[in-house]
Amino acid sequence: MSPPNNKKSYLALLEESFPGIQSNITRCEALGFPWASGKLFLKENHGEAVSHASFFECPILIEGTWYKMGALHAICTKASQRGQGLATQLIQETIEWAQTRCDMTLLFTEIPSFYERLSFQRVQEHRFHLPCVHPKGTRPLRPVVAPQDNELFLRCFLEREPVSNRLWIQNTGAIASFNTLFATYPTYRSLYYSPAFDGLLSYLLEGKTLHLLDVVASKMPSLDIILSHLPAAIEEIYFYFSPDRFTDQATAEPYLYDKGQLMVHGKWPRVSPFMIAPLSRF
Repeated sequence: MSPPNNKKSYLALLEESFPGIQSNITRCEALGFPWASGKLFLKENHGEAVSHASFFECPILIEGTWYKMGALHAICTKASQRGQGLATQLIQETIEWAQTRCDMTLLFTEIPSFYERLSFQRVQEHRFHLPCVHPKGTRPLRPVVAPQDNELFLRCFLEREPVSNRLWIQNTGAIASFNTLFATYPTYRSLYYSPAFDGLLSYLLEGKTLHLLDVVASKMPSLDIILSHLPAAIEEIYFYFSPDRFTDQATAEPYLYDKGQLMVHGKWPRVSPFMIAPLSRF
C-alpha cells in the first residue's frame, strides 16, 4: 500500500517500537532514500496505524548467481494491540504477495521460533577468523561525517562492486545509510574514507584485533592495502562477510551477529559459509 493517510499515527507507531527511528528516517530521506519506497503493510483501527511491516526488494548474489530477494523489516504492533495476531496476519499477507515477485524473503529476528511457525527457516551465518601479524599502518584514513560527506557516501555506494562473490546483497546505500546514521549521527558509524583506493572501510578495532565489517569500493583493494591504513598493529582479523576476494586462509565459525538470527522463506540455494555484512543487514 502507499504511505498511510494518517502519517502522524504511522510514525508514532514506528517510534514507539524503535525509539529514534523518525529522526533517522528524515536523515536517510535527505540522502535520497525515502522510507516508503518499499511496500508497506499496515493494520489500522479507526484510521490509526496499529501494526506494521515493511518490505523491499533488491538483488542478492549467491555463489555467482543473481536472485530476486525480498526483505521484511520494521515489524511492529502498538503495545496496546499486541497479542491479537495482527503481526502474524501482516506477515502472512506479505509472504503471499511476495511469492510471485521474489525467489526468497529474508529477515533478521531475535525470536526465530515465532517465524518458524510461519514457515521461515533458520540459516546459520559465519564470521571468519584469520591470524595476521601486521604493523601499524601509515596511509591516511578519515571518518565519514554528515552532511559534508553525503555526496562521497552516495558515490562510493553507487559505484561499488561486490565485496564477495559467495554472497552479497546489492546495497546502493539505502540500507547502509540507515544502519550507519542511526545511533552516531553526524558521524557515519564505523565508516572511514581512504583516498588511496577511493573507497570506504567499515571496521572496529579491539586492541590488536581487527573486526572488518565491509569494504565499499569500485575496485576492491588487497588485504595488505586495507591493513596499511589501520592506526594500530594487528594480530588477528575477523571478517563479517565472506572474505573470498581477500583470502582463502580464514576459518569460518558459526556466529550470531547482534542477536539477529537470519530467517528465510522460500528456496534457499546451497552456499558455502557466509555472513551478510553488517552494513547490509535490515
